[in-house]
Amino acid sequence: MKKQHLIPILLFVLVIWLPAFQMNLGLYKEFDDTEKRELAPLPKFDSGRIPLLAREIDAYVEDHFGFRPDLIRWNSYLRVNLLRASPIKSVILGKGRWLFYCSEALGDGNTMNDYMGMMPLREGELKVLKIRLEENRRRFSEKGIPYILVITPNKNTVYGEYLPERIENCKSRTRLDQFMEYMAANSDLRILDLRGPLWEAKSVHPVYWETDSHWNSFGAYVGYRRIFEEFTRHFPGSAPVEISGDISVKPRPRGGDLAQMLFLTDLLSEGNNTSFELRPSSVPRLGKLLFRHDSFGDGLYPFLTQSFERIKGVAPFAPFRFDEIFSDPPDVVLHLFTERYITQAIHDDFNYQEDK
Repeated sequence: MKKQHLIPILLFVLVIWLPAFQMNLGLYKEFDDTEKRELAPLPKFDSGRIPLLAREIDAYVEDHFGFRPDLIRWNSYLRVNLLRASPIKSVILGKGRWLFYCSEALGDGNTMNDYMGMMPLREGELKVLKIRLEENRRRFSEKGIPYILVITPNKNTVYGEYLPERIENCKSRTRLDQFMEYMAANSDLRILDLRGPLWEAKSVHPVYWETDSHWNSFGAYVGYRRIFEEFTRHFPGSAPVEISGDISVKPRPRGGDLAQMLFLTDLLSEGNNTSFELRPSSVPRLGKLLFRHDSFGDGLYPFLTQSFERIKGVAPFAPFRFDEIFSDPPDVVLHLFTERYITQAIHDDFNYQEDK
């Protein structure tokens, strides 16, 4: 065989084998962003599991293929910048620099389908949720413990004007609309709906990140102030921690969780980065807070820790363990969940699968 023919063949073989070498030897450090999901583990070779091995090996290779993160990253960069199209279903490119979470793609509640009114709650579901939440209040009230229920809005609920026109033009009555109307007509349970305070505050400073699915520090503070209004109903004389000085809005170089899902955190900077100082409070802190929350609740800790001596966090979608809670009772219970998780809240089950 002529040398000029052999060289292309060898190069072709090398290229074919490079992903395998990278996968097993780690020839260089790949881009290390994650996709907010657990990658397939290495299959266990067990004679009793032979029928499952082919599928598990396929899933493992697909998730750990050599150069996979970089190939995904290049694909994302080209599609986002040249075609203005998202390469993954879980991230929607909005207007300007805005990214939105399509949680349905990952089985993580409902954002876009709910926003467009495509998945209304049934009367039975509304009734079950009412009964469950009222039962929570009853059990805590028997021990003299205030129960404060808070619903945080999805990002697209607060900043829907930045969604693509195809989605914004389909805006309809949401589950949260349904739920608040139903509870107003059928229950005396107080529910803090944070949509109003956040809609009002966004005219002053940004309240959600552009490249993340959550509220930013100022949005969380707005939520904290509204929640504390409820605390003062039960604990007269208490006061929220105040902001000292001005609130600054400065970009940060790395994007948030939605940019991370695109493998572009270092290329999609974040413009809605708010920062401020808190004034030391002269009011004594309250006692113990039992705080049941999802990821939106994480942003409240910098403020709640200034207001309570102790905070115990609990999982967002598991039933309250009342016997355990009452063995060391809190002074107040704060139950917070995000709008997209209304169905999970009904069933106390994060993995609950809805009928499609």
